[in-house]
This record gives sequence, structure tokens and C-alpha cells, in this order.
Amino acid sequence: PQKQEILIVDDSNINREILSEMLGYEYIIHEAASGEECIDLLNQYGTGISLVLLDIIMPEMDGFEVLDYMAEHHWIDDIPVIMISSEDSASSIRKAYEFGVSDYISRPFDSRVVYQRVFNTIKLYAKQRRLISLVSDQMYEKDKNNRMMISILSQIVEFRNGESHVVNIKRITELLLDRLPMRTNKYTVSGTEQLLIPMAAALHDIGKIGIDDKILNKPGRLTKEEFEIMKTHSAIGANMLESLEQFRDEPLLKIAHDICRWHHERYDGRGYPDGLKGEEIPIEVQVVSIADVYDALVSERVYKKAYSHKKAVEMILNGECGQFNPLLLECLQDIQDRIDEEFQNVENQSEEEDQERKVHDQIMETTVLG
Repeated sequence: PQKQEILIVDDSNINREILSEMLGYEYIIHEAASGEECIDLLNQYGTGISLVLLDIIMPEMDGFEVLDYMAEHHWIDDIPVIMISSEDSASSIRKAYEFGVSDYISRPFDSRVVYQRVFNTIKLYAKQRRLISLVSDQMYEKDKNNRMMISILSQIVEFRNGESHVVNIKRITELLLDRLPMRTNKYTVSGTEQLLIPMAAALHDIGKIGIDDKILNKPGRLTKEEFEIMKTHSAIGANMLESLEQFRDEPLLKIAHDICRWHHERYDGRGYPDGLKGEEIPIEVQVVSIADVYDALVSERVYKKAYSHKKAVEMILNGECGQFNPLLLECLQDIQDRIDEEFQNVENQSEEEDQERKVHDQIMETTVLG
């Protein structure tokens, strides 16, 4: 196996030689005669360094300043440090541990003690890295499976409805959420919520599975009675999610529920089903609402032709599709060129991708009808 690398930092040439002699058989040794040299080598090797043996008392940049720099650049979390010094005062040792060092060795050196402490620290951090990697892999798999299941559910609804727009709505939602904090600090959307909201957006129309096919796929304009039935899809979707009591406290379910129920609410209170107004509508729902309306406008439906990107944005900004939060309309203006560019790339996909979609649709048809 490849030898692990240790950085010895001490202004005393003799001390560096002693430590190199103790450890050189088992490890690759790098030496630094000052705090500045240590920083240069850390910048060069990064986490390729398995351990730093760091002297406290050095001219100009001392050991504590090196630790401060390592903490500032988040190296102290990934590269263990053992302090070395003849300074045995309790305050110095306490200060070293407060900085996040893993161990402390005093001079004169006992070769067995030095070797064992170095070995134990490197081994401990290696186990820690393996555990972190394992947990990261498990979290990635869980997230991937969640996204896959949500995609399957949304594809089933879209197949029945003869539509395909979930991917677009998710992407527009992401772009609007990214832009929002650049326009205002009025809303707080955490990093976790920024990941969950686009996922939840994929379920916004899940209630349409409870609407009669004759209404759902009617080629002409809906009658007033039919439209009232169609409007119930938002409450149906929310009720479906409410029935999942075992997941009631899960953030994804809560966000998905609100999006399902309120994505047709409008800022002026003229939406449905509850007539919410302004900030009564959660910001994540407001974002998905704009994404949904834009995609509906630029997509061809059984009852309408597709509008151009420019015309769709113009209609939303002019209030032709209901009133929206003025701040979100500013965000839409900011990202409109990005949306146009990305969606054109999607439309110009290769024949191979088209063929893959046809195969996927056949599988979905077998799944739904079989």
C-alpha cells in the first residue's frame, strides 16, 4: 500500500531530523522550517497530507497562527494535527485543544510514544473518512431513490393527462429560487428547502389522477361545471398526501402538500381553492405557481397551441394569467434569457434521446395499463 504523508513543522533543524528518523521508515516525510512554509505545503498537497506535526513556538508565524489559518480554510476538519513543544503549561495545552488539535507531544521525544500517537491518529482519521464516505454514499442513494420515485409518480400522472412538463417546472423552480435571494432578503429558504422544493414541485398536479378522463383530456374549452370539477385536483392532491400519516412530519411531504393545494392561488386573492392572498401563500408555492403557468403557456395542449417564450413571459408580466408577487416577476425577468436558452437546448435534443423517451413511454404504458 502507498505510504501516507506527514508534514513536520519546526524551526529547529535538529527536531525535524529526530522526528524524520523516528517516522521515515513508515511514512513519507515533508518538512517545513516555518509557519509560512507549512501553509505553502498545505496549499500544495491539501488532504494528501495525512498528519501535521506542528511546533507551537516559532518566529514570525507560530503554531497557533498556523492552526488559525487551517481552521479558517477548513483544513483542521480533514487533516489531523499533533502539537509538539517543550511548552508544557496547562494554558498552552488547553489552547491547542481548543484550536482542534488531535494530540499533544512534549519534548524530549520518546520514539515509541511519538510513533504510537502518530499511528493511532492517522488510523482514527482514516476510519472517520471511511465512515463519512459511507454515509455520503448512503445519503446520495437515498436521495436518488426519492427523486426516482417522485419522477415515476409524476410520469404516471402526466401519461394519463397526455402532458409532459414536470422536468421544466422543476428547472424553472430551481432558477427562481437561486435568483430570489439576489433580489431580496425578505424570504428565508434553507439549503435543504432549495433541494426539496423542486422535488416537491414534481407532485404539484398529482391530484389530476382523480379527475375524469373526459374532462382531463377534453380537446375543447371546459364548461363552467367541468372547470369546477377540474379545480378540485389541487384539493385532491393535498388530501392524498395528508392521508400518508406516517410521513406527516417529513419536510418533503409538508412542502409537497402546500404546493399541491395552493399552486393555483394568486397574489391578489383570486385563485383557488382557498382564496389565499399575498404572503398568505408560502413563497415556495408562489415560485412553483409561476413555473407552472410559464410551462403551461409554452407547451402544446389538446386545447391550445404553444406560445413562444417571449409571449409567455410577456403574458405573465402583464397579469394575463393572474397576479403574482412583484419580486418573483422581477426574478423571472432576470432569468428569462437563461430559461429560453436551456429550453431550446432541450428541444434540440438528439434522435437517440428521442428514441430513449419512446422506449421509456412504452415501459410507462405497460406499467400503468398492465
